[in-house]
Amino acid sequence: MILVTGGTGLVGSHLLVQLIKQGETVQAIYRSEKSIEKTRKVFQLTATEKDFKKIKWVKAELLDYFTISDLMEGTDFVYHAAAKVSFAAKDAEDLMASNIDGTANLVNIALEKGVKKFCYVSSVAALGSYPNGNATDEEALWQQNKNTSNYSVSKYYAENEVWRASEEGLNVVIVNPATIIGFGDWNESSSSIIKKVYDGFPYYTIGSNGFIGVNDVVKAMLLLMNSDIINERYILVSENLKFKTLFSLIAKGFNLKEPTKFVSKKWAKLLVIAESIRTLFTGKNPVITTESLDTAYRTKNYSNEKITSELNFQFQPMKMVIEETCELYLK
Repeated sequence: MILVTGGTGLVGSHLLVQLIKQGETVQAIYRSEKSIEKTRKVFQLTATEKDFKKIKWVKAELLDYFTISDLMEGTDFVYHAAAKVSFAAKDAEDLMASNIDGTANLVNIALEKGVKKFCYVSSVAALGSYPNGNATDEEALWQQNKNTSNYSVSKYYAENEVWRASEEGLNVVIVNPATIIGFGDWNESSSSIIKKVYDGFPYYTIGSNGFIGVNDVVKAMLLLMNSDIINERYILVSENLKFKTLFSLIAKGFNLKEPTKFVSKKWAKLLVIAESIRTLFTGKNPVITTESLDTAYRTKNYSNEKITSELNFQFQPMKMVIEETCELYLK
């Protein structure tokens, strides 16, 4: 038996497709009936409705000890892909509760139930960087500073809960994906980048980041869970791209005009102020925040050498990832 958290999210939904195709018996946690429809849509385009119906869905909160304990009875493998992603200051408390406390609850129960192996989907946000500009690898120590996002804090301490459980006897593997690109709800998380370009977003910044296709994230998770590797983590990144390059590739995938307007950080800061005012009156989440602004103007590079050298892992080029993703959205 396999348990998947975050089965209605980008990674979780594509993971479920592959697990079901492999004939596995799977339970998946959900929070609302509406969210399940997101996964159904992924199955409709990448598998079949018959495959979708093979999933056993269970409504549960990660902090609900008794429900999670019952779910994990007889479970051999756990894929923990659930996470709250937000760069809005008002969500800080929820981030910590969901990402840190929820993860702690899961690994504690996994230890109690004798789970054979636990895969945690962390993030490159839980890693540090090198002052000399070298690409971040698995040894780069996380350090908190004034620019550290609440999301980064939550993923770092959540990962520490997994490492703590490994010291107590739980076999774990951790993946640290860069920004994930793939077909899913484009109103959420990294997929919102695709919607912005599709809607005609004409702007770009000077920043860069690491990117990876969702199918490669799933492929790496399955490879690691089916191997003898335990208590290791791996950065998952296909390419490091400038945001302008990324936006241009997405625009080409939709046969739209590429972004042409550069936005300086000075003007972007004014947008943050305007967004904070709009949020104050509407109660809606801001489109841009101080934390997301920092990401848009920073140059970030990540190394995939560990997984490519140790496991001979081959990543799909981002041009191909984006073309296939845009094709799915157009369908």
